[in-house]
Amino acid sequence: MPLELGSRRVGHITVVTGSGRLVAGEESTALGRSVSELLPHAPYVVLNLADVDFIDSSGVGVLVRLFVRVNAAGGLLTLCTVSPKIREVLRVTRLDSALPSYESEADAVAAFYERAKTASFSFPTRTDVLCVEQSADALVYVREVLKQAGLAVVTADNLVDGLTLLLATRPRIVVVGEKLRRSNDTRTAERFNRLADDLGVVELPASFSTQDAGEAGRELLSRVHAVAGSPHITGD
Repeated sequence: MPLELGSRRVGHITVVTGSGRLVAGEESTALGRSVSELLPHAPYVVLNLADVDFIDSSGVGVLVRLFVRVNAAGGLLTLCTVSPKIREVLRVTRLDSALPSYESEADAVAAFYERAKTASFSFPTRTDVLCVEQSADALVYVREVLKQAGLAVVTADNLVDGLTLLLATRPRIVVVGEKLRRSNDTRTAERFNRLADDLGVVELPASFSTQDAGEAGRELLSRVHAVAGSPHITGD
């Protein structure tokens, strides 16, 4: 099966997923091109290999080259959910100690924030606001409004990634879409909203995307500043 690639942003990190065979030729070239295009603006990469069922020597070689290339760009590439078959290949070639690997995407994302506490590479660890909203356009708008107000923001468009970032970044405030905020039909949703309750929460109304942009932005900032002024939000 040819290698199929996808990617999404989880906060400051790009998760690249592969499905199929990582072998010499177009497959290895496509992966190399996909990761290289992220540099230099998004040099923090998690490569999810859960659905990669075969790797040859060229595939291993491209992993090593990408690891070196990303490091040279001031970032870091890690692997996650590596299949037993590929894990054995990395063990036999003794590359398992050179290529950081984690059991899950959540573990890999969290490791960036843990590593940044002691490592020398430049990774943005400050997080004032976590915003979780399904609408991509609304998410971009909220992020830019808050960034222009001097706040450090990470974003996700679903509760799975939102929970990962909530646990990894420890934000001061959570901005969340109304539909997601009212969702408690899964363990992820229930846990996300329960943990958010311990922080400052600003709920985006369902009408946010269709409101006058200026009015919506001013109202958002007003509500964020109001929550930020709460005793349990300000201070260390």
